Amino acid sequence: MKNSGISATMKAMLFGGTAMLLLAANPAWAQTKPASEGAAEEANSANDIIVTAQRRSERLEDVPVSIVAISGDSLAKSGAQRLTDLGQIASGVQVNRGGSFTQPAIRGITTLTLGYGFENNVAVYVDGFYQPDMVTINGDLANLASVQVLKGPQGALYGRNAMAGAIVMETLTPSNEMQGKAQFSYGNLNDFRGQVYASVPVTDQLAMSIAGSYRSNHGYIKDITDGSYTAPLKTASLRAKVVYSPSDAFKVTLGYNHGFVQDARGTTYTINAYPNAGFGIPATPARASLRDTSSLTIPADANAWADEFTGKVAIETGIGTLTSYTGYAHRVSHSIFDFDASRPIISQSFDDSIHERTFQQTLDYSIKAIDHLDLVVGAFYYHDRLDHGQGGANTVTAAGISRTSFIFLGSDAYAFYADATYNFSDRLFLTGSLRYSHEKRHINFNEVAGPAIGTGTVAAPVSKDADFNSTTPRVVLRYELAPRTSIYASWAKGFRAGVFNNVVVTNAALVFPVQPEKLTSYEVGFKTASSTFHFDVAAYYYDFRDLQVGLTGLIPGGVTPVQTLNNAKKAESYGIDGQLTWTPTPELTLRAGMAYIHARYTDFNNAVGTGLNATTGLNVGGQTQDWSGQQMARAPSFTGNLGFTYEHEVGGGKLALSGNLSYTSSYVVANASLYGPSGPAGLQNTQRYRQDGYALANAQINWTDPSDRFTIGAYADNLTNTRYNFVLSGSSFGDYSQGNEPATYGVRVGVKF
Repeated sequence: MKNSGISATMKAMLFGGTAMLLLAANPAWAQTKPASEGAAEEANSANDIIVTAQRRSERLEDVPVSIVAISGDSLAKSGAQRLTDLGQIASGVQVNRGGSFTQPAIRGITTLTLGYGFENNVAVYVDGFYQPDMVTINGDLANLASVQVLKGPQGALYGRNAMAGAIVMETLTPSNEMQGKAQFSYGNLNDFRGQVYASVPVTDQLAMSIAGSYRSNHGYIKDITDGSYTAPLKTASLRAKVVYSPSDAFKVTLGYNHGFVQDARGTTYTINAYPNAGFGIPATPARASLRDTSSLTIPADANAWADEFTGKVAIETGIGTLTSYTGYAHRVSHSIFDFDASRPIISQSFDDSIHERTFQQTLDYSIKAIDHLDLVVGAFYYHDRLDHGQGGANTVTAAGISRTSFIFLGSDAYAFYADATYNFSDRLFLTGSLRYSHEKRHINFNEVAGPAIGTGTVAAPVSKDADFNSTTPRVVLRYELAPRTSIYASWAKGFRAGVFNNVVVTNAALVFPVQPEKLTSYEVGFKTASSTFHFDVAAYYYDFRDLQVGLTGLIPGGVTPVQTLNNAKKAESYGIDGQLTWTPTPELTLRAGMAYIHARYTDFNNAVGTGLNATTGLNVGGQTQDWSGQQMARAPSFTGNLGFTYEHEVGGGKLALSGNLSYTSSYVVANASLYGPSGPAGLQNTQRYRQDGYALANAQINWTDPSDRFTIGAYADNLTNTRYNFVLSGSSFGDYSQGNEPATYGVRVGVKF
């Protein structure tokens, strides 16, 4: 599908400009300096970026991991509003949607497993706590202190499901001074956004803060019958923190987080090609087929709530810092999905009350008392239970409820890990990490026949367990060429536990776990920084075994699409990515990033895809296809971004201009299916569901008064109104899609107090 918006010339300018910046950085900015200048620069922390990739605070350029570190202020100025916008400013990163599920991808590694109870293979952490749910992480990026994207397997220190890497978010924390801020905006689509933050010192030893955010709009998808908006957006969050620090050696942080997400765009799609009248799919104009339209029988519902309680205790022991993270979360989701996207009741599902309860405990001991050695040892425990409530998961056809599935999923995991960096000299560092992980999966599956099919056609109840173990090492050698300039080489293993298929089944034998994912990673990198710039570049090679892939088919003998899991026997990804931040003057900051990814399934001859019968003009669901040599999903060959921030005194106050331009080349959105053996001549081995390349541009202008308290401004996101598909796939019903948000713009006001 062709896209309007950015021309080929602008794409060429984007890549040309990025390439020149990256090439220019190496000879000009990686030069060594005399010892005296180097020592002075070591003392200059004005441009230090502090990260926690190795569970301790270190300068970005001293950490032998490819990291994109973004402050909360930079996020706001780039136009990144939600987690799904992160790919616009982080090279080699995409955050996509699979229905109502948010699914990040780093360097071509992503999950294609959809459904409640599944987890991403990019670990997401907020304030040190792992976030397992794919739905509730889809909130606004509000009141954040920073975001760190750690690329590559992070098995030792962020081990659970950190195959591709980790996204580590830190929210604002209470300070010992009273401070606060508020910001409100209004734009097209009736979009209202509000953010409030306040920090209050209660005593010299006790401080508390509260942060809230809210956003709502009516959306941009209209029903073809009455023109009503069918996928409104609403998010809300509330975060409260209390910090008690009676001494420099003891600190307790207690937190409560509440989040709400309503975003049904991913399940409000249109069947725009190859409609199957044999299943009752109507022709147009009775069926929506155009972008931003819908013809659902019932409105889609993808609501989710989360309540999380956290406690962090840090104790200085004399030889290091012992930190405990204790968290409990309860998440509730609602799901209503019209599979056929058309007025007749053909195939629907509804699940009124999906509950997930998660307890996690982490202990970290960061030891610095041993000469020439930085050591972190720790342990992790994870307990998760998910059930579909008293109402169960219901499958609906024209005759009524056909099946009700009662699914209980359990995960119990523990891990022990150690990470040690030994300083052979002031310039040579060797890091070794090791993590042992054990996970036990459990499933209870009970399916009851509904009135539409009577009795005797469902499987007997089944209860099964599966255990998975893994030891994942990592070795890194780093050499400091000059102060704040290093090269490194790493080798690491990644692991993601197996998981049960939990779809509608006809017999207990179909309830089985897929094999664990395994990854071997090789990476070399270069980092340098000064008082005015940061630059890093890394090249990598990933070797996969048993990559877990979700494949869509139909209930045997029925019309309802279900997703089953399979393992791609082998796959590989290699590439290069880099980013640059340069502040040539105090008023101007420039950012650039670029990534090349070559990600392919290398041995996957038993994939199940959606083919096309060129004779009948209908899709062939559940077709066995050979995906060997095909591009992996969400792995565009080229991505790049350019951004700037410029501030200048105007009228006694400060005028700030900022903009961001990003480009993504053609890629498979989520479904790597081929046209298949019965497809059109010459296209049989061609992937069907590819999105053309596109570019996005965001810009904003703000003015802050001389007192530095009040700000007014305007913003424009996707200002060229570029349209692309964030949902693009197909089933036996036909091909379906849903487009991204159109251009959005508005005004905002802010105040500090």
